[in-house]
Amino acid sequence: MGTSSTAGMGEEFRGEGSLALFPTFIVVAVDATGLGIILPLLPFYSQRLGATPFVIGALISVYAVCQLIAGPIVGVLSDRYGRRNVLVVSQIGTCIGFVLLAIAGNLTLVFLARIIDGLTSGNISVAHAYAAEHSAPRARKQALGMTSGAIGTGLLVGPALSGLLVHYGDSVPVWAAAALSLISIVATIVLLSPDHPAAEPLYQQRVPEPTPARMIVGLRYAWRVLVLLIVFFFVNSMFLSQIGLFLSARFSWDGHSFGARELGAVFAYAGFINMVVQCLLITRANIFASDRVIVLAAFACMAIGLSGLAFAERISLLVALLTLIIVGMMFARSTLTAELSRSTAINRQGMIMGLNQSLMSGANICAPLLSGALIGHQLYVSWTLAMAAIATFGVVLAGQLLPPGQPAPSAQP
Repeated sequence: MGTSSTAGMGEEFRGEGSLALFPTFIVVAVDATGLGIILPLLPFYSQRLGATPFVIGALISVYAVCQLIAGPIVGVLSDRYGRRNVLVVSQIGTCIGFVLLAIAGNLTLVFLARIIDGLTSGNISVAHAYAAEHSAPRARKQALGMTSGAIGTGLLVGPALSGLLVHYGDSVPVWAAAALSLISIVATIVLLSPDHPAAEPLYQQRVPEPTPARMIVGLRYAWRVLVLLIVFFFVNSMFLSQIGLFLSARFSWDGHSFGARELGAVFAYAGFINMVVQCLLITRANIFASDRVIVLAAFACMAIGLSGLAFAERISLLVALLTLIIVGMMFARSTLTAELSRSTAINRQGMIMGLNQSLMSGANICAPLLSGALIGHQLYVSWTLAMAAIATFGVVLAGQLLPPGQPAPSAQP
Protein backbone atom coordinates (compact mmCIF):
# COMPACT_ATOMS: atom_id res chain seq x y z
CA MET A 1 0.00 0.00 0.00
CA GLY A 2 2.82 2.44 0.83
CA THR A 3 2.23 5.86 2.26
CA SER A 4 -0.46 6.80 -0.25
CA SER A 5 -3.06 4.70 1.54
CA THR A 6 -2.44 6.26 4.94
CA ALA A 7 -1.54 9.87 4.20
CA GLY A 8 -5.10 11.10 4.50
CA MET A 9 -6.06 9.22 7.62
CA GLY A 10 -5.20 12.01 10.03
CA GLU A 11 -4.81 11.86 13.75
CA GLU A 12 -7.71 9.43 14.29
CA PHE A 13 -5.89 6.67 12.45
CA ARG A 14 -2.54 6.79 14.24
CA GLY A 15 -1.09 4.92 17.16
CA GLU A 16 -2.68 1.71 18.40
CA GLY A 17 -5.46 1.59 15.80
CA SER A 18 -3.06 2.07 12.91
CA LEU A 19 -0.69 -0.59 14.20
CA ALA A 20 -3.60 -2.99 14.56
CA LEU A 21 -4.72 -2.52 10.96
CA PHE A 22 -1.44 -3.11 9.15
CA PRO A 23 -1.40 -6.80 10.20
CA THR A 24 -5.03 -6.92 9.07
CA PHE A 25 -3.91 -5.71 5.64
CA ILE A 26 -1.31 -8.49 5.44
CA VAL A 27 -3.75 -11.20 6.53
CA VAL A 28 -6.49 -10.09 4.10
CA ALA A 29 -4.00 -9.67 1.23
CA VAL A 30 -2.68 -13.22 1.66
CA ASP A 31 -6.23 -14.55 1.95
CA ALA A 32 -7.36 -12.65 -1.15
CA THR A 33 -4.36 -13.88 -3.13
CA GLY A 34 -5.56 -17.46 -2.61
CA LEU A 35 -9.04 -16.44 -3.73
CA GLY A 36 -7.53 -14.60 -6.71
CA ILE A 37 -5.81 -17.80 -7.80
CA ILE A 38 -9.11 -19.69 -7.84
CA LEU A 39 -11.39 -17.12 -9.51
CA PRO A 40 -10.06 -17.27 -13.08
CA LEU A 41 -9.41 -21.01 -12.87
CA LEU A 42 -12.70 -22.38 -11.49
CA PRO A 43 -14.85 -22.12 -14.68
CA PHE A 44 -12.27 -23.93 -16.83
CA TYR A 45 -11.28 -26.34 -14.04
CA SER A 46 -14.93 -27.36 -13.64
CA GLN A 47 -15.53 -27.44 -17.38
CA ARG A 48 -12.80 -30.08 -17.80
CA LEU A 49 -14.67 -32.25 -15.28
CA GLY A 50 -17.80 -32.02 -17.44
CA ALA A 51 -19.54 -28.92 -16.04
CA THR A 52 -21.87 -26.94 -18.32
CA PRO A 53 -22.25 -23.15 -17.95
CA PHE A 54 -25.38 -23.77 -15.87
CA VAL A 55 -23.53 -26.20 -13.58
CA ILE A 56 -20.73 -23.64 -13.19
CA GLY A 57 -23.41 -21.15 -12.13
CA ALA A 58 -24.78 -23.78 -9.73
CA LEU A 59 -21.33 -24.14 -8.15
CA ILE A 60 -21.36 -20.45 -7.34
CA SER A 61 -24.97 -20.61 -6.17
CA VAL A 62 -24.40 -23.52 -3.76
CA TYR A 63 -21.50 -21.57 -2.25
CA ALA A 64 -23.84 -18.60 -1.88
CA VAL A 65 -26.55 -20.74 -0.23
CA CYS A 66 -24.00 -21.84 2.37
CA GLN A 67 -22.92 -18.23 2.87
CA LEU A 68 -26.57 -17.25 3.31
CA ILE A 69 -26.89 -19.74 6.15
CA ALA A 70 -23.54 -19.02 7.76
CA GLY A 71 -23.18 -15.25 7.26
CA PRO A 72 -25.23 -13.92 10.19
CA ILE A 73 -23.98 -16.71 12.46
CA VAL A 74 -20.35 -15.90 11.68
CA GLY A 75 -20.99 -12.18 12.21
CA VAL A 76 -22.74 -12.61 15.57
CA LEU A 77 -20.11 -15.12 16.76
CA SER A 78 -17.37 -12.61 15.92
CA ASP A 79 -19.22 -9.96 17.96
CA ARG A 80 -19.48 -12.37 20.89
CA TYR A 81 -16.22 -14.34 20.84
CA GLY A 82 -13.84 -11.96 19.07
CA ARG A 83 -12.86 -11.31 15.46
CA ARG A 84 -9.57 -13.21 15.49
CA ASN A 85 -11.00 -16.50 16.81
CA VAL A 86 -13.80 -16.58 14.26
CA LEU A 87 -11.45 -15.47 11.47
CA VAL A 88 -9.13 -18.43 12.17
CA VAL A 89 -12.03 -20.92 12.02
CA SER A 90 -13.23 -19.34 8.79
CA GLN A 91 -9.76 -19.59 7.25
CA ILE A 92 -9.42 -23.25 8.25
CA GLY A 93 -12.64 -23.99 6.36
CA THR A 94 -11.30 -22.16 3.31
CA CYS A 95 -8.07 -24.18 3.46
CA ILE A 96 -9.98 -27.48 3.66
CA GLY A 97 -12.13 -26.41 0.72
CA PHE A 98 -9.06 -25.65 -1.40
CA VAL A 99 -7.46 -29.02 -0.57
CA LEU A 100 -10.64 -30.87 -1.57
CA LEU A 101 -10.80 -28.84 -4.78
CA ALA A 102 -7.20 -29.72 -5.60
CA ILE A 103 -7.78 -33.48 -5.26
CA ALA A 104 -11.23 -33.42 -6.90
CA GLY A 105 -11.56 -35.92 -9.72
CA ASN A 106 -15.28 -35.34 -10.23
CA LEU A 107 -17.88 -32.62 -9.84
CA THR A 108 -19.22 -34.12 -6.58
CA LEU A 109 -15.97 -33.28 -4.80
CA VAL A 110 -15.92 -29.84 -6.39
CA PHE A 111 -19.41 -29.18 -4.99
CA LEU A 112 -18.35 -30.53 -1.56
CA ALA A 113 -15.32 -28.22 -1.57
CA ARG A 114 -17.48 -25.20 -2.33
CA ILE A 115 -20.03 -26.20 0.34
CA ILE A 116 -17.37 -26.45 3.08
CA ASP A 117 -15.80 -23.17 2.00
CA GLY A 118 -19.20 -21.47 1.94
CA LEU A 119 -20.31 -22.74 5.36
CA THR A 120 -17.15 -21.43 7.01
CA SER A 121 -16.88 -18.29 4.91
CA GLY A 122 -16.78 -14.88 6.48
CA ASN A 123 -13.12 -13.90 6.19
CA ILE A 124 -13.81 -10.57 4.52
CA SER A 125 -16.88 -9.57 6.56
CA VAL A 126 -15.05 -10.33 9.82
CA ALA A 127 -11.99 -8.42 8.58
CA HIS A 128 -14.23 -5.43 7.70
CA ALA A 129 -15.73 -5.57 11.20
CA TYR A 130 -12.24 -5.76 12.75
CA ALA A 131 -11.11 -2.72 10.75
CA ALA A 132 -14.26 -0.77 11.65
CA GLU A 133 -13.85 -1.57 15.34
CA HIS A 134 -10.21 -0.43 15.38
CA SER A 135 -10.77 2.94 13.74
CA ALA A 136 -12.39 6.23 14.66
CA PRO A 137 -15.71 7.09 12.96
CA ARG A 138 -14.12 9.75 10.74
CA ALA A 139 -11.42 7.29 9.67
CA ARG A 140 -13.89 4.45 9.07
CA LYS A 141 -13.93 4.84 5.29
CA GLN A 142 -10.11 4.82 5.13
CA ALA A 143 -9.96 1.77 7.41
CA LEU A 144 -12.41 -0.16 5.25
CA GLY A 145 -10.53 1.14 2.22
CA MET A 146 -7.39 -0.45 3.63
CA THR A 147 -9.03 -3.88 3.80
CA SER A 148 -10.48 -3.36 0.31
CA GLY A 149 -7.02 -2.35 -0.88
CA ALA A 150 -5.69 -5.59 0.59
CA ILE A 151 -8.32 -7.47 -1.41
CA GLY A 152 -7.20 -5.58 -4.51
CA THR A 153 -3.59 -6.54 -3.83
CA GLY A 154 -4.57 -10.20 -3.56
CA LEU A 155 -6.71 -10.03 -6.69
CA LEU A 156 -3.75 -8.51 -8.54
CA VAL A 157 -1.16 -11.07 -7.42
CA GLY A 158 -3.44 -14.15 -7.30
CA PRO A 159 -4.64 -14.25 -10.93
CA ALA A 160 -1.11 -13.55 -12.16
CA LEU A 161 0.15 -16.53 -10.13
CA SER A 162 -2.72 -18.63 -11.45
CA GLY A 163 -1.78 -17.81 -15.05
CA LEU A 164 1.83 -18.81 -14.39
CA LEU A 165 1.16 -21.99 -12.42
CA VAL A 166 -1.56 -23.42 -14.68
CA HIS A 167 1.18 -24.41 -17.16
CA TYR A 168 2.36 -27.03 -14.65
CA GLY A 169 -1.07 -28.62 -14.29
CA ASP A 170 -4.65 -27.66 -13.53
CA SER A 171 -4.39 -28.54 -9.84
CA VAL A 172 -1.08 -26.75 -9.16
CA PRO A 173 -2.67 -23.29 -8.74
CA VAL A 174 -5.27 -24.80 -6.38
CA TRP A 175 -2.53 -26.32 -4.21
CA ALA A 176 -0.85 -22.90 -4.18
CA ALA A 177 -4.11 -21.35 -2.98
CA ALA A 178 -4.33 -23.96 -0.21
CA ALA A 179 -0.74 -23.18 0.84
CA LEU A 180 -1.52 -19.45 0.94
CA SER A 181 -4.63 -20.15 3.00
CA LEU A 182 -2.46 -22.03 5.51
CA ILE A 183 -0.04 -19.08 5.62
CA SER A 184 -3.01 -16.78 6.23
CA ILE A 185 -4.08 -18.88 9.24
CA VAL A 186 -0.59 -18.64 10.73
CA ALA A 187 -0.44 -14.90 9.98
CA THR A 188 -3.78 -14.33 11.72
CA ILE A 189 -2.65 -16.17 14.85
CA VAL A 190 0.76 -14.49 14.96
CA LEU A 191 0.01 -10.95 13.77
CA LEU A 192 -3.47 -10.14 15.06
CA SER A 193 -3.67 -9.51 18.77
CA PRO A 194 -6.46 -11.35 20.63
CA ASP A 195 -9.50 -9.11 20.88
CA HIS A 196 -11.75 -9.05 23.91
CA PRO A 197 -15.33 -8.48 22.84
CA ALA A 198 -16.51 -7.69 26.33
CA ALA A 199 -14.04 -4.81 26.64
CA GLU A 200 -14.55 -1.28 25.35
CA PRO A 201 -13.35 -0.79 21.76
CA LEU A 202 -10.52 1.56 20.97
CA TYR A 203 -12.59 4.55 19.99
CA GLN A 204 -16.23 3.84 20.80
CA GLN A 205 -18.60 3.03 23.61
CA ARG A 206 -20.79 -0.01 23.14
CA VAL A 207 -24.54 0.32 23.20
CA PRO A 208 -26.86 -2.02 25.10
CA GLU A 209 -27.73 -5.17 23.17
CA PRO A 210 -31.38 -5.57 22.15
CA THR A 211 -32.63 -8.87 20.78
CA PRO A 212 -31.40 -9.85 17.27
CA ALA A 213 -34.90 -9.38 15.83
CA ARG A 214 -35.14 -5.83 17.22
CA MET A 215 -31.65 -5.04 15.94
CA ILE A 216 -32.54 -6.13 12.40
CA VAL A 217 -35.89 -4.30 12.37
CA GLY A 218 -34.30 -1.15 13.79
CA LEU A 219 -31.64 -0.81 11.09
CA ARG A 220 -33.78 1.63 9.03
CA TYR A 221 -31.21 3.66 7.08
CA ALA A 222 -28.91 0.64 6.91
CA TRP A 223 -31.63 -1.23 5.04
CA ARG A 224 -31.56 1.42 2.29
CA VAL A 225 -27.85 0.81 1.85
CA LEU A 226 -28.38 -2.97 1.98
CA VAL A 227 -30.94 -2.75 -0.85
CA LEU A 228 -28.38 -0.97 -3.02
CA LEU A 229 -25.75 -3.54 -2.08
CA ILE A 230 -28.10 -6.34 -3.16
CA VAL A 231 -28.50 -4.69 -6.58
CA PHE A 232 -24.73 -4.25 -6.83
CA PHE A 233 -23.98 -7.84 -5.82
CA PHE A 234 -26.52 -9.20 -8.31
CA VAL A 235 -24.73 -7.44 -11.18
CA ASN A 236 -21.33 -8.33 -9.75
CA SER A 237 -22.23 -12.01 -9.41
CA MET A 238 -23.70 -12.25 -12.90
CA PHE A 239 -20.53 -10.66 -14.26
CA LEU A 240 -17.96 -12.71 -12.34
CA SER A 241 -19.70 -16.07 -12.71
CA GLN A 242 -19.65 -16.12 -16.52
CA ILE A 243 -17.16 -13.50 -17.73
CA GLY A 244 -14.62 -16.24 -18.44
CA LEU A 245 -16.93 -18.18 -20.75
CA PHE A 246 -18.18 -14.93 -22.35
CA LEU A 247 -14.64 -13.84 -23.20
CA SER A 248 -13.72 -17.34 -24.37
CA ALA A 249 -16.66 -17.31 -26.81
CA ARG A 250 -16.25 -13.74 -28.07
CA PHE A 251 -12.51 -12.92 -28.02
CA SER A 252 -9.20 -14.49 -28.98
CA TRP A 253 -5.57 -13.71 -28.19
CA ASP A 254 -2.58 -14.86 -30.26
CA GLY A 255 -4.83 -17.02 -32.39
CA HIS A 256 -6.61 -18.90 -29.59
CA SER A 257 -9.71 -18.29 -27.51
CA PHE A 258 -9.47 -16.72 -24.08
CA GLY A 259 -8.60 -19.32 -21.44
CA ALA A 260 -7.52 -19.45 -17.80
CA ARG A 261 -4.31 -17.54 -18.54
CA GLU A 262 -6.06 -14.65 -20.31
CA LEU A 263 -8.82 -14.53 -17.70
CA GLY A 264 -6.11 -14.43 -15.04
CA ALA A 265 -4.72 -11.33 -16.76
CA VAL A 266 -8.20 -9.75 -16.70
CA PHE A 267 -8.57 -10.41 -12.97
CA ALA A 268 -5.04 -9.13 -12.31
CA TYR A 269 -5.95 -5.95 -14.17
CA ALA A 270 -9.10 -5.69 -12.03
CA GLY A 271 -6.94 -6.05 -8.93
CA PHE A 272 -4.66 -3.27 -10.15
CA ILE A 273 -7.63 -0.95 -10.69
CA ASN A 274 -8.88 -1.88 -7.21
CA MET A 275 -5.57 -0.75 -5.71
CA VAL A 276 -5.61 2.52 -7.67
CA VAL A 277 -9.19 3.27 -6.60
CA GLN A 278 -8.59 2.42 -2.93
CA CYS A 279 -5.17 4.05 -2.55
CA LEU A 280 -5.51 7.13 -4.76
CA LEU A 281 -9.09 7.88 -5.75
CA ILE A 282 -11.64 6.88 -3.11
CA THR A 283 -10.66 9.43 -0.43
CA ARG A 284 -10.08 12.20 -2.98
CA ALA A 285 -13.46 11.63 -4.61
CA ASN A 286 -15.26 12.79 -1.45
CA ILE A 287 -13.53 16.16 -1.72
CA PHE A 288 -15.52 16.86 -4.87
CA ALA A 289 -18.67 14.77 -4.42
CA SER A 290 -20.91 13.28 -1.74
CA ASP A 291 -21.31 9.54 -1.29
CA ARG A 292 -24.69 9.76 -3.03
CA VAL A 293 -23.15 11.28 -6.17
CA ILE A 294 -20.31 8.74 -6.12
CA VAL A 295 -22.75 5.81 -5.95
CA LEU A 296 -24.88 7.29 -8.74
CA ALA A 297 -21.80 7.72 -10.94
CA ALA A 298 -20.57 4.21 -10.08
CA PHE A 299 -23.80 2.51 -11.14
CA ALA A 300 -23.88 4.69 -14.29
CA CYS A 301 -20.33 3.62 -15.21
CA MET A 302 -21.32 -0.02 -14.79
CA ALA A 303 -24.42 0.42 -16.95
CA ILE A 304 -22.54 2.19 -19.76
CA GLY A 305 -19.65 -0.28 -19.73
CA LEU A 306 -21.90 -3.35 -19.75
CA SER A 307 -24.03 -1.93 -22.57
CA GLY A 308 -20.91 -1.36 -24.67
CA LEU A 309 -19.61 -4.85 -23.88
CA ALA A 310 -22.58 -6.33 -25.73
CA PHE A 311 -21.23 -5.02 -29.04
CA ALA A 312 -17.46 -4.84 -28.48
CA GLU A 313 -15.30 -6.73 -30.96
CA ARG A 314 -11.79 -5.28 -30.54
CA ILE A 315 -9.45 -5.97 -27.64
CA SER A 316 -8.71 -2.25 -27.22
CA LEU A 317 -12.42 -1.48 -26.79
CA LEU A 318 -12.77 -4.45 -24.45
CA VAL A 319 -10.04 -3.05 -22.19
CA ALA A 320 -11.69 0.40 -22.12
CA LEU A 321 -15.12 -1.04 -21.28
CA LEU A 322 -13.74 -3.41 -18.62
CA THR A 323 -11.97 -0.44 -17.04
CA LEU A 324 -15.25 1.50 -16.87
CA ILE A 325 -17.10 -1.49 -15.41
CA ILE A 326 -14.43 -2.32 -12.82
CA VAL A 327 -13.98 1.30 -11.68
CA GLY A 328 -17.74 1.56 -11.21
CA MET A 329 -17.84 -1.69 -9.25
CA MET A 330 -14.95 -0.70 -6.97
CA PHE A 331 -16.43 2.71 -6.15
CA ALA A 332 -19.89 1.22 -5.55
CA ARG A 333 -18.62 -1.56 -3.27
CA SER A 334 -16.28 0.64 -1.20
CA THR A 335 -18.66 3.57 -0.77
CA LEU A 336 -21.71 1.47 0.09
CA THR A 337 -19.75 -0.75 2.51
CA ALA A 338 -18.39 2.29 4.34
CA GLU A 339 -21.86 3.88 4.43
CA LEU A 340 -23.30 0.64 5.85
CA SER A 341 -20.64 0.52 8.56
CA ARG A 342 -21.24 4.13 9.57
CA SER A 343 -24.99 3.51 9.88
CA THR A 344 -24.53 0.89 12.61
CA ALA A 345 -23.26 0.95 16.19
CA ILE A 346 -19.73 -0.32 16.76
CA ASN A 347 -20.72 -3.47 18.67
CA ARG A 348 -22.99 -4.51 15.80
CA GLN A 349 -20.38 -4.40 13.06
CA GLY A 350 -20.09 -8.19 12.90
CA MET A 351 -23.85 -8.57 12.80
CA ILE A 352 -24.38 -5.97 10.06
CA MET A 353 -21.49 -7.28 7.92
CA GLY A 354 -22.79 -10.83 8.38
CA LEU A 355 -26.28 -9.72 7.35
CA ASN A 356 -24.77 -7.94 4.36
CA GLN A 357 -22.96 -11.14 3.39
CA SER A 358 -26.17 -13.16 3.69
CA LEU A 359 -28.16 -10.74 1.53
CA MET A 360 -25.26 -10.74 -0.93
CA SER A 361 -25.44 -14.54 -0.91
CA GLY A 362 -29.14 -14.38 -1.70
CA ALA A 363 -28.32 -12.38 -4.81
CA ASN A 364 -25.48 -14.77 -5.59
CA ILE A 365 -27.84 -17.75 -5.51
CA CYS A 366 -30.06 -16.45 -8.30
CA ALA A 367 -27.63 -14.39 -10.38
CA PRO A 368 -25.19 -17.17 -11.40
CA LEU A 369 -28.07 -19.46 -12.41
CA LEU A 370 -29.61 -16.74 -14.59
CA SER A 371 -26.18 -15.89 -15.94
CA GLY A 372 -25.37 -19.54 -16.66
CA ALA A 373 -28.68 -20.07 -18.45
CA LEU A 374 -28.08 -17.07 -20.74
CA ILE A 375 -24.47 -17.99 -21.54
CA GLY A 376 -25.39 -21.68 -21.91
CA HIS A 377 -27.86 -20.71 -24.64
CA GLN A 378 -25.24 -18.40 -26.21
CA LEU A 379 -27.33 -15.30 -25.47
CA TYR A 380 -24.26 -13.14 -24.98
CA VAL A 381 -25.87 -9.82 -25.86
CA SER A 382 -28.84 -10.56 -23.60
CA TRP A 383 -26.42 -11.39 -20.77
CA THR A 384 -24.62 -8.04 -20.97
CA LEU A 385 -27.77 -5.97 -21.51
CA ALA A 386 -29.53 -7.67 -18.57
CA MET A 387 -26.68 -6.58 -16.29
CA ALA A 388 -26.75 -3.08 -17.79
CA ALA A 389 -30.49 -2.83 -17.08
CA ILE A 390 -30.00 -3.88 -13.44
CA ALA A 391 -27.17 -1.35 -13.03
CA THR A 392 -29.45 1.34 -14.47
CA PHE A 393 -32.06 0.33 -11.90
CA GLY A 394 -29.30 0.86 -9.31
CA VAL A 395 -28.89 4.45 -10.50
CA VAL A 396 -32.61 5.10 -10.00
CA LEU A 397 -32.66 3.45 -6.56
CA ALA A 398 -29.57 5.31 -5.36
CA GLY A 399 -31.20 8.60 -6.32
CA GLN A 400 -34.25 7.68 -4.21
CA LEU A 401 -32.66 5.96 -1.19
CA LEU A 402 -29.48 7.92 -0.42
CA PRO A 403 -29.73 11.36 1.19
CA PRO A 404 -28.35 14.32 -0.79
CA GLY A 405 -25.23 16.08 0.45
CA GLN A 406 -23.19 14.55 3.26
CA PRO A 407 -23.58 10.93 4.47
CA ALA A 408 -26.22 10.16 7.07
CA PRO A 409 -25.02 10.58 10.65
CA SER A 410 -23.19 7.65 12.18
CA ALA A 411 -25.12 5.41 14.54
CA GLN A 412 -22.38 5.63 17.15
CA PRO A 413 -23.42 6.72 20.67
